[in-house]
Amino acid sequence: MRLFPVLCLLSLGAACGPAPAADSPAREDIFGAAGPGEFILLTATGELVSADVEPGRVLGPDVTLGVYPSDSGRGGQAVRGIAFNQAVSVTATGQGATGIVGGMPLELSVTRAETGLHARGVVAGALSDYRLDDRQLTGVIGRCSYDLTRSGRYYEGARSCGGQPHQVTVLLPRGLSSWSDAALATTLGLLLGA
Repeated sequence: MRLFPVLCLLSLGAACGPAPAADSPAREDIFGAAGPGEFILLTATGELVSADVEPGRVLGPDVTLGVYPSDSGRGGQAVRGIAFNQAVSVTATGQGATGIVGGMPLELSVTRAETGLHARGVVAGALSDYRLDDRQLTGVIGRCSYDLTRSGRYYEGARSCGGQPHQVTVLLPRGLSSWSDAALATTLGLLLGA
C-alpha cells in the first residue's frame, strides 16, 4: 500500500481509540497519496480503511477479494475472498447478489435509478438499504448508516455504526464503475458495512 506510516489501520467495525498522534499523516497527505484505483475511508476519529481496486480484485490490509465469472450456470460474477477476517462467497447475477459473509447472509436486490444505484436487502445479516449516485452516498449498509455528499473527488458527511455519528470521507475509485451493478453493490456493502 502507498499509505504508510498509518497509526490506525483498523477494520470498519473497530474503534480507533485515542486521537491520532501529531506525527500521523494528515488527511490531505492520505488523500493526496491515493492512486487512481484506491478506495479510502477515513473518519474524524482516525480510522482508516484502504484498498486497491484493480480489474477483477480488491486488495488491502483488511480485504482480499476476487471477482470471477460465476460457475452457477446463470452467468454473472462470483465475489470471493476475505473481508475484515470473514470469508466471502457471493454470487452477483443480473440485478441481485446472494451468498455468505462470515457465516451471515448477504442478499441484495439492486436497481439502477436515473442517477445511480439502489441496493436493498441484507448485508452480513443486517437489513440494508443504500443509494450511490454522482451526488450522494446515503442509507444503511450493514450495521452502519451513511449520509454523505460528494465534494470534488470525495463523499463527505456523517457515519454512525451504532453510536454517535462521526465525520467521514470516502474516496471511490473510477474503476468500480466498470463492474456490474450487483458486484459493485456487493463490494460497497463489504467495504462500508462491516
